[in-house]
Amino acid sequence: MKIVINSHNKSNLALNHLLESFKENDIINYWDVIVIIGGFYHLDNYEIFKNDNITYIHANHNSIDFTGLITLMELYNENINEYYLYLHDTCKIGFNFYNKLKLIDLTNVSSIKINKKFSMNIGIYSQKIINEFQTFLLTKKNTNENECMKYKSIDYNEDYIFNNDTNNQLLDNYDGWNYTDPTDYYNTGVMRIVEYYPNLDLYKIKANWGQGYWTLDN
Repeated sequence: MKIVINSHNKSNLALNHLLESFKENDIINYWDVIVIIGGFYHLDNYEIFKNDNITYIHANHNSIDFTGLITLMELYNENINEYYLYLHDTCKIGFNFYNKLKLIDLTNVSSIKINKKFSMNIGIYSQKIINEFQTFLLTKKNTNENECMKYKSIDYNEDYIFNNDTNNQLLDNYDGWNYTDPTDYYNTGVMRIVEYYPNLDLYKIKANWGQGYWTLDN
């Protein structure tokens, strides 16, 4: 299984914060990490390079939470035996993340949600299930910078693959909601709650939590 981080080219602060937590917990030495960064509209095709044992992919589209899934579908569709833990850049991992991830049984798995009610597209996907939802994913591909907010706020379809995969599973049957009160977590003027998922020892630093407005960075 590989770890895939969904990001965009205006989210360096959040991405670096997540990668620092990876380094602090020695994740990069034990797991293949792929960082997929959207928003490079000027590129004719994907740009791929490696740095510090991390594979970076610059994508010529910004498809919000679906950027990484679309990229995996377009670049890695032949890797049908591969699995991915799919994360947003606005996450942070804890000390027990490695052990919890290592213990996940992927036998007969096509996808796994991290929460029964709302997983924000975060969780485990097989390449097979990503390929099966090719038609849906292509409807979410955005190559126009001016269209980003529309893709975020209209027919967003969060957790669409999880909810329509008849073989989807729930990680450790977790259906709780543990969160902190809003804070300006990144000191950027955006108030966020921090959700905690004990089944992965994962923190999600979340801007879009019902406060009355939408941002492209959730």
